Amino acid sequence: MRSVARLILVCGAAAVLTALCPCSAAGDALWGTGLCFPSAEVGLEGYYEYCYHISWDTSEYGGAGLSHSTIYLALAECVCACEPGYFEHRVPAGVGVGVDDCELDFLSEFDCAGDPHFPVDGPTMKFEPIEDECEPGTVGWMHVCYYSLFPPTASTTFADHLAIKFGTNVELGDLEGVLPYCECDPNPVNMSSWGTIKSLYR
Repeated sequence: MRSVARLILVCGAAAVLTALCPCSAAGDALWGTGLCFPSAEVGLEGYYEYCYHISWDTSEYGGAGLSHSTIYLALAECVCACEPGYFEHRVPAGVGVGVDDCELDFLSEFDCAGDPHFPVDGPTMKFEPIEDECEPGTVGWMHVCYYSLFPPTASTTFADHLAIKFGTNVELGDLEGVLPYCECDPNPVNMSSWGTIKSLYR
């Protein structure tokens, strides 16, 4: 029952993000949208849940399938970002589609030093597919989430804050929505803060 409820929650959030996600411009290989909610996950009360709908199309770039996707968190100057407890994860971190529309699960990983494939210094969040009987293709999407004690930024467009690696190539894209905002020793999230979060999208 819990797994069914989680699937409904993931699909519902994915539908919201898909509706908000802009269509790609001609030639774009990567684009995405992010939202933030107070966490309802047992054991992660007091956190914010950040969820992203990320789409890619690398069919014109050599035919290699997705290796992983990375979000640059813009926390290079945040002195507490790499301290334990500011970021948490669930397993799997989300779902997506692979070759022939098979279902992919993804893992999330916070990298304090950044992704060596990503050309910007600072902490990143990496999403890597769990390849079992399903493999990521040149065209696909993922809906992935992680948790943070940091509150969200105002909703905006973060230019080149998304990256994908496919084969030996890396491509950058824009992220529309929110990212964690550095606030060391933040107060735990409570439901009364939900009104503040909603106001970011008005």
